[in-house]
Amino acid sequence: MNRVQNGSHFHVLSVREHQVALLAAKGLATKVIARELNVAEGTIKSHLHRVYQRLGIKGRYALAVRASNLPPQPTRRGIEVP
Repeated sequence: MNRVQNGSHFHVLSVREHQVALLAAKGLATKVIARELNVAEGTIKSHLHRVYQRLGIKGRYALAVRASNLPPQPTRRGIEVP
């Protein structure tokens, strides 16, 4: 599994978890994120659960506060992911 290479504490996230975290931090609903990424809502819920665990936070509000440290695009081995 590829991990995001930069950003405070966000290096523990996979590229997809990083994408989901950014969208959730912007305030998008789970259903909207799922539609945007073309996956099931349950998949987004699983990603968010892992994001919260890995970052040691409890929810979207804490994620939004922490998201100010996120780089705008996740990277894989130093290469930007579209």
